[in-house]
Amino acid sequence: MAIVKMKRLRVIALAEERDELLARLLHVGCVEVTEPEGALSDPEWMALLHRDTSALGDVKASANAVNAALEALRKYAPETKKKLLDKLFVTRKAIKESEFLNGKALETALNSAAEINQRTQRISQIYTQGNRISAQRAALVPWASLDLPLDTKSTEHAQISFHTCPAGVDLAEVRAALLQAAPSAELFEASVDKELHYLLLVCHRDEAETVAETVKPWSFSTVSFKEFGGTAAENITRIDAELAENAKEREHVAAEITAMGGVRQDLQICADRLVAELAKQAAREKLLTNGTIVFLEGWITEPGLPKAEAEMMNYACAWETAEPLEEEEPPVLLENPHWMNPINMVTEMYSMPAYRGIDPNPLIFFTFLFFFGFMFADVAYGIIIWALCFYITRKYHPKYTMGYMFRLGQYMGIATAICGVFTGGFFGDVIPKFAEMMLGIPPTELPRWLQIFNNGIVVNPINSPMNALILAIVIGVVHLLFGQCIHIYMGFRDGTSVDALLDVVPWWAFFASIGLVVAGLPWWTILIGCLILVLTQGHTKRGILGKLMGGVASLYDVTSWLSDILSYSRLMALMLATSVIASVMNTLGTLGGLSVMGIIMFIVVFIIGHVFNVGVNVIGTFVHAARLHYLEFFGKFYEEGGAPFQPLSYKTKYVDIIEEEN
Repeated sequence: MAIVKMKRLRVIALAEERDELLARLLHVGCVEVTEPEGALSDPEWMALLHRDTSALGDVKASANAVNAALEALRKYAPETKKKLLDKLFVTRKAIKESEFLNGKALETALNSAAEINQRTQRISQIYTQGNRISAQRAALVPWASLDLPLDTKSTEHAQISFHTCPAGVDLAEVRAALLQAAPSAELFEASVDKELHYLLLVCHRDEAETVAETVKPWSFSTVSFKEFGGTAAENITRIDAELAENAKEREHVAAEITAMGGVRQDLQICADRLVAELAKQAAREKLLTNGTIVFLEGWITEPGLPKAEAEMMNYACAWETAEPLEEEEPPVLLENPHWMNPINMVTEMYSMPAYRGIDPNPLIFFTFLFFFGFMFADVAYGIIIWALCFYITRKYHPKYTMGYMFRLGQYMGIATAICGVFTGGFFGDVIPKFAEMMLGIPPTELPRWLQIFNNGIVVNPINSPMNALILAIVIGVVHLLFGQCIHIYMGFRDGTSVDALLDVVPWWAFFASIGLVVAGLPWWTILIGCLILVLTQGHTKRGILGKLMGGVASLYDVTSWLSDILSYSRLMALMLATSVIASVMNTLGTLGGLSVMGIIMFIVVFIIGHVFNVGVNVIGTFVHAARLHYLEFFGKFYEEGGAPFQPLSYKTKYVDIIEEEN
């Protein structure tokens, strides 16, 4: 239960064995390849070696192609009869490592992806063509009533033109103006919509300029039909036929993609394989080479060293490992028992600990679950949370952060149910409410054990909110004292025991002086505690004056301590919020009494209300449980800022790999 020890790894290998070596390091999954910064800044190194090249761009292109093909299958060949959870989570398939790394299967899947993507591109082209044709049709529809070819030419004496003008224009006014300025001109209206009049204007050529000037005040615009011949109606009929053919072709190509739904699983395996290949190519770009040899530098976990050495023994390479230098910050990997691993997600959401810090997971595992359970505190809610997370974990086996979340959710559900036993929560107060409002049984006539449960074996947040608040504050004080004890332990571990004791013990004396005053001692007893702080809290400063000023300034930290302690009142606040919302829903549900409509009303309100209560409060409770650890608890000892260990390893989405030894 600690931060895994890391060693610096340096390897020199033959360039011709580079890819095989990286593949085996990918297999063992305990080596993080890093930039060889020292070598890159050394002119002698760079005179001999240069950065290796990789096919990273090509692999990225292939990965994008496969993902695009999978997206096309999701659209055109969706998996049938999938439940909601099946759509949200991937059901992984277990395959052997040799099958996963099969080169021929990879090539076949890439060819299938290319075929699917060609068809999706064709569908995109068909859509574009259809949109263009539809736009042409929309432009012709207003002219459909004209029995005049759109390509009609003006004659030697007559000029024919098509126009539009705003729908608000009074055409009678336009015609009157034309009659006065150009008696030979005629204006015909083809149609009108909310925006425009669609007009045919015929006039004598000699009056063309006069007509143009006459209609200018009404914002006439000329329309050209250069690409059309025949009447608008004839063109619309032709376009409708083209659109029908367009839709038919689109359906045909889509059906071809649908028929390729059988390659979905192969594409999923290929997608995961390409993720591994991307990791390998990214590592290759960090290598140095002269064409004959390659130089690799990185970090390796101490437990994984024997396994990696066994793999490297199979290649013509030399390697060395070394302890990290004092100025180096190795990556951080947290190692805990399997059952405790889910708490990793809580730590990672904040920040990884420094490599030379302390693993917080064993320290926060039980307190985090207790805080969550304390705030939710309902037997039924706990069972629901546990059952849902247990089902998802067992059926879909989610990995990484998602896997941690649902495994942690099982523990949170158990903690919620246990705390609910001691606070009398079972869907809030549904038992006494239902008994009294629906069955007419007063709470005092329920069985004795049920009365004890309903009243809260330890505390009932609705009946005794002040008791819940006091309990929350006491829990907070204990939690903060625990954090300070860890600070002392780290001081003894790092050889700074005196500083650690001076950071903590004087504060205990100060708060003890406050307790003594509350117990009846004179008020000036607090001054003794203040004096202890002034004399000790500047111990890290230089000079007597600096130490004294640091001690005086520490008195201001009293407000910070009070703020930290009061922060734990949120334990009571969230517990009360959950209980009150549940109680309100139970009250509303039982208003209908014991009748058919009353029972229906109770069931509807009960389901909707409690689903809402769980959905809303599970997020808030998780966030506040994390906050109490991040801000209050971690502030007492935590050294953050570590970089997570990112080894060259398989990270799959669709399959679980059964690893095989060579």
